[in-house]
Amino acid sequence: MQQTYISLRKRRTIVLISSVLITMVYWFVALWYTNKTAYSKDLVVFHQLFGIGDKWFDLWQYVYQFAATVLLFWCLPFLITKYYLKEDFSKLGLGLTYNKQALAICAVAYSVVIASTYFSSQDPLIQSEYPLSKLIGISWMVFISYQSVYLFYFLAYEIFYRGYLQFGLKGDNAGTKEIILIILIQTILTTLFHIGKPTPEIIAAAAFGPVFGYVAFRYNSIWYGMVIHFVMNVFLDVFSLHWLHLLPQKFI
Repeated sequence: MQQTYISLRKRRTIVLISSVLITMVYWFVALWYTNKTAYSKDLVVFHQLFGIGDKWFDLWQYVYQFAATVLLFWCLPFLITKYYLKEDFSKLGLGLTYNKQALAICAVAYSVVIASTYFSSQDPLIQSEYPLSKLIGISWMVFISYQSVYLFYFLAYEIFYRGYLQFGLKGDNAGTKEIILIILIQTILTTLFHIGKPTPEIIAAAAFGPVFGYVAFRYNSIWYGMVIHFVMNVFLDVFSLHWLHLLPQKFI
């Protein structure tokens, strides 16, 4: 019994400390911008590595950001879990469980998300931030290609915060108070992650953190929340381009 307690305490310590450190490293390599004005942000580490190129560098810097997200938020937690903690990474909420109630909730959530992004995208602060690169409005092919890569960002983000962090801190017989505390820790970190984003987005992160955290625990899976999160941002990009009169006019 004592061995189980020590093992759980060790796992929680490693997961919590590594989550904070990885978030800090991620901010430095993938969220540190200069020249942070609407439509012309420069990702510092990307430009230090690759210099200054043509206009397409504005798009490639976000591909770099998404790749950094996969490496730090997905691959690194996998290595820590498998080779240091020696646990099954798939058990951190990564199983896809079929649940009719969860699917029904998702269907309702999509309607709410689409409606909310339609109105929130009219905010000039949101329009200046999204889409991250306005170049995706050049054609639908560029838009679709970008969103396909963007999907991996959301996969890694949810795996890290709602999977590795949340399920990594959770004990086998977690009570209500423990669950609430874990979701609160996750919400604090995900909200801090959004510092520097427009104020409405920071507020949304604080509001959705507990919701996505609860859904992950309730259905023992991060995927329902991940899909909602991704769909929300796709429509945010579409509506922002619409209000900015930058929607693609051609397919290729």
